[in-house]
Amino acid sequence: MTSSAPPVSFRHLRHQLPNMLAMAGGGLRSVLPTGKGAAAKPLRQQMQAPSPQLLDVYHRWCGMDVARYGGCIAPHFAACQMGLRMISQLTAQSPYPLLSVVNQGVHIVVNEALPRDGRFTLSGQLVDASDDSYRARIHSQVRISTETVEDAVIVDAYAAVMLRARTNRKAKKEAPVRFTTVGHWRAAANEGVRFFKLTGDFNPLHTLPLLARRTRYGGCIMHGYGSFAQLFEAVRSAGWDIAEIDTRFVRAVPLPSPELLIQVAGTADAQGYRQVRMVDAESNIYQVGRFLPTAETA
Repeated sequence: MTSSAPPVSFRHLRHQLPNMLAMAGGGLRSVLPTGKGAAAKPLRQQMQAPSPQLLDVYHRWCGMDVARYGGCIAPHFAACQMGLRMISQLTAQSPYPLLSVVNQGVHIVVNEALPRDGRFTLSGQLVDASDDSYRARIHSQVRISTETVEDAVIVDAYAAVMLRARTNRKAKKEAPVRFTTVGHWRAAANEGVRFFKLTGDFNPLHTLPLLARRTRYGGCIMHGYGSFAQLFEAVRSAGWDIAEIDTRFVRAVPLPSPELLIQVAGTADAQGYRQVRMVDAESNIYQVGRFLPTAETA
């Protein structure tokens, strides 16, 4: 998987209007006094299955054969696109400014594959929005049900807002783990724009170099969910189907990026989970987490 991914047309943005409006509305809510301090409310929405053309282009962008999932949707698409509108609305219910929110990670449980047709019911709640005076943590959960299966896919989205700098942070010491490289990915300079067209996840930090250069990153960075999708599919290509995955975004991926390696631990833990990470040649870690293979591929 490299930056040679096929081009993505702007015509796919017509499928992204609900997500774009939700993100814009959340940003507006965070700078206006209206609604601040109100109690968080659970949400429930209906949606049609995504466009087949959009799914095919998204799957190809992930570097996989379109036929890999057959008549089903890639689970990470549930977080990247299908649940984005609700995640944005839930995050906007927190008392923190949405314009300063940075995605920190995602946890997905796949109870049943999502079909490429039919209708879905999304139920969501703001699980937590709290801070320690240094960093605010925002945890939203979206449950996606099909017409026949309740809670087919459960997405927990984690975000943070930096409130003030923390000093004297101590690095955690962890036992060494032997990893095997199962995939490679290099993001192009316009990868953030491609992902925006595929999901509706618009943020100048990912798409507008002139504005991104004025941030602490000094330029555009990749969407955390976009890097996560690449990691997910590298694991799938290595022969594991994923029943559950929990990943944290620990370092921003610059655009363009160096070559990134997706690595999996050589052995599973006592519960059957395997560690997974995304690193560069200098061993800088960009994403880290663990996944539980399905019983058939464990």
